[in-house]
Amino acid sequence: MDRTQEIMQKVRRIEIQARRLTTSTLSGQYRASFRGQGLEFDDFREYQPGDEPRFIDWKVTARTGTPYVRKFHEEREQVLLLAVDASASMRYAGGNSEDSKLEYAARVAAVLAYSAARNGDNVGLLLYGRNPHFYLPPAKGMKQCLRIIREIIATEGGEGEMSMEEVAAEILRTQRKRTMCFLISDFMMAPDKQAIGKLNFRHELIPLRVSDPMELELPAAAGRVCVQDPETGEFYNINMADSAVRNTYSKAMLSHRREWELIFTQLGINMCDLRTDADFIATLRGLFTKRSSHFAR
Repeated sequence: MDRTQEIMQKVRRIEIQARRLTTSTLSGQYRASFRGQGLEFDDFREYQPGDEPRFIDWKVTARTGTPYVRKFHEEREQVLLLAVDASASMRYAGGNSEDSKLEYAARVAAVLAYSAARNGDNVGLLLYGRNPHFYLPPAKGMKQCLRIIREIIATEGGEGEMSMEEVAAEILRTQRKRTMCFLISDFMMAPDKQAIGKLNFRHELIPLRVSDPMELELPAAAGRVCVQDPETGEFYNINMADSAVRNTYSKAMLSHRREWELIFTQLGINMCDLRTDADFIATLRGLFTKRSSHFAR
């Protein structure tokens, strides 16, 4: 089977699964969770005690001789940006999973895209983590969803890797209006609080961290192996049977993950953890429910 056929089969499989998973229940939870971009002018009415003085329209008030305020309604239409990490580390597939982290991310992105499409929202894609990056402007419809899946699955590694600072700069450059931005990544790159802070100030940021359980701890049974760093391309000889080596690796991995968690906590951002050996729908439902409860208060 050539690469084109393989890509199309994967795209079709993910599309069918996403359509099945994006039930009316999940779609309703999505709608309740993500509000529109703000308030849109509706009409004028006479000022009443308790109205916000800042909404008084002084031109209409001067013309009529009676205080008038501007009425608004919530702009329902949302813009969703799926920022998906396509770096070398995302192509890792452990022994317990059929999919690489990138293919798993494609399935998550597909469900989010179809949920947005069912609610009439615009959805776009930024594939980052490699040079050159790929950007698909937000648009509506099921064809846009299919294009997003295809681009993620078909993406190939490039030369060099994008830093989080570069990713943030690209999102800020392309998204002029406030956007709901899902950052889907394994967050193996260097932690960058300043870049995340800039993004979260302008947009609503929801990080989804994708992890493969096989990369969190080294398997002792593997013995001596030659491994390659997917980000740098360097090779290392490691004796995984050595408990000291395994402990050092586990501590380093845990420390790196906690650095990112601390950044999100300090900035008031809720991060969701996803594992390639587990179903992500329950996690998304939990996210939607938590956000719905917040808006209901």
